[in-house]
Amino acid sequence: MDVRHGSDGEPLRALGNIDAVTSQTQLPSKHSAHRRNPALDGLRGLAVLAVIAYHLWPAQLPGGFLGVDLFFVLSGYLITSGLLRNHGRAALRSMGGFWVRRVRRLVPAMLLMLLGATALALAAAPNLPANLRAQWVGALSYTSNWMQIANGNSYFSAAQPPYFQHLWSLAVEEQFYVLWPLLLIGITLLVGTGRRLIGGILVLGFASSATMAALYDPLQDTSALYFGTWTHGFGLFFGSAAAAYAAYRGGGTVRWGRSRGTRQLIPLLLIGCMIAGFFLLPDTSAAAYRGGMALFAAAGALLILALQAPGSAVYRLLSIDYLRWVGHRSYGLYLWHWPLLVLCKLVFPATAPSAAVLCAIPLAFLAAAASWYFVEEPILSHGFRATLRSWGAGALQVVRSLFFGTQRRYSAAVGMSLTMMVPVGIAMVLANSPMQSQLEAQLVQAQQVLDQQQTSAPEVAPEPVAEEKHHTRSKGFSGKDVTALGDSVMLASSPQLLKQLPGVYIDAHVGAQVWDAAPKLRAMKRAGTLRKVVVMGLGTNGDFQNGTLVEIRRAIGPDRELLLITAYAPRTWVDSVNDKYHAAAQQQKHTHIIDWAEQAGSVEDLASDRIHPGPQGAAEYGALVRRAVKNL
Repeated sequence: MDVRHGSDGEPLRALGNIDAVTSQTQLPSKHSAHRRNPALDGLRGLAVLAVIAYHLWPAQLPGGFLGVDLFFVLSGYLITSGLLRNHGRAALRSMGGFWVRRVRRLVPAMLLMLLGATALALAAAPNLPANLRAQWVGALSYTSNWMQIANGNSYFSAAQPPYFQHLWSLAVEEQFYVLWPLLLIGITLLVGTGRRLIGGILVLGFASSATMAALYDPLQDTSALYFGTWTHGFGLFFGSAAAAYAAYRGGGTVRWGRSRGTRQLIPLLLIGCMIAGFFLLPDTSAAAYRGGMALFAAAGALLILALQAPGSAVYRLLSIDYLRWVGHRSYGLYLWHWPLLVLCKLVFPATAPSAAVLCAIPLAFLAAAASWYFVEEPILSHGFRATLRSWGAGALQVVRSLFFGTQRRYSAAVGMSLTMMVPVGIAMVLANSPMQSQLEAQLVQAQQVLDQQQTSAPEVAPEPVAEEKHHTRSKGFSGKDVTALGDSVMLASSPQLLKQLPGVYIDAHVGAQVWDAAPKLRAMKRAGTLRKVVVMGLGTNGDFQNGTLVEIRRAIGPDRELLLITAYAPRTWVDSVNDKYHAAAQQQKHTHIIDWAEQAGSVEDLASDRIHPGPQGAAEYGALVRRAVKNL
């Protein structure tokens, strides 16, 4: 029986979720200790592997982000299971110990990651990750999610995502840990225990998911809903409701169905639906926000209850040693995989994305294994004081070997030198981390150029195009004939577009969407400022409905030339966007393709996000548009 103890000898209870802790269930005897549930360890491993695969290959596993929701469910279940073992005044007295155990479990590994990943960022110099000082504040205060909302960071279409963006989920959980014990006591005092308690927690879960669904707007970035503590808290509540149900059943094994076949079928159906969600539920789809994530979390809560009964095929599958090994280290894997992936993308050229991935994967597993072996497991087993004493004794031994030992002096010197270099590297990185990344600075500068162009040289309205007559001009268009609408890719290329097509009117913004185009084009046409050729470089930030391009054609009229620039980005929707562009070019007159997607793959100076071109790529983008305009 594997029971982990703190320094005071008290069993560590309900240490769960993304932090890869020991998952526990109660044995039927009320006097028994708490034992590990190997299937929950495996379930945690499955969740973290889905998240990592989503970040590495978003097009292949578009719903892998749901692994975070599974972490939330596990967290709510395991934390609430521990809290419900105490009642009344005992619950109030146990709050201090509960929060101490949370700090002991979460903080050391996160601090190790913050220190280590920041020091390693030196490898990306001079292109250091941006705004690290503010990210440190968000990490240490567990407010990363709200800071990212306040800064307008997009989880799904950011030009260059923050180095520690993934800590938003830890912030949500820590806020839950602070508030939930007190809220749970209040709900218990208000409605009592048993079925009423289960119902009360479920009401919170349904209200959270309903808020996300009600506030979802397909025309707006959904990151605020995704990062929000309340709007994304339903998984925590559903997991807590499952814990309340298990407690209502007496804390013993929860068995569903009388027949053995039913007990085999239910967990199989649940995990099958969840795995299908990983492959079929894209991160920005309306279905995800209007109940998809909530249904996934509810299935996860039901699966946890089903896994309390050993013997099913799913239980045995999730209990295999390799998956449990990953589950034990899932906290470290989650902490380390994202900054290492961002760092590898900064170090390796954009034309070698596979090299960045192949480097990030083993580094993440090595870092997670080291975090578990040297930090997490010792503190869980022995507590802070004993672990710190052990570290101090080890450091003292290294010093003795360096100055007085006759053996291993060289290795001790190397180890001490590296240790002393870490704080120096951290200080250098934090001191020199720019407020904006190079890409962000490039986009801001380009936007200023466009704003200056539009204010200092107001556009002269061209002669209206006669709608009843077909335009017979076949070539010879210049920049003065072109209105260009685009997103951040066109914005990054706008200086070169202005050089390649003098006089072109460019309206490009970060986060612009295809559905923004039709209203803007109609307004230009009414004002008499819409030119004879419309170039549209949109689609990087999201897909659009099938009728959108027809609406755009109606907005500009049947005789204007429409040039659609295909999108190039490692995003799940890009293929759909480009397919619609090609279909429109085949079906609509005066509609043409500019195939940036075909050319961008060979551009050598794409940014680390493999989307935005640098100066050389921008020149190729501008030349591509210029040739297409001249050849009309």
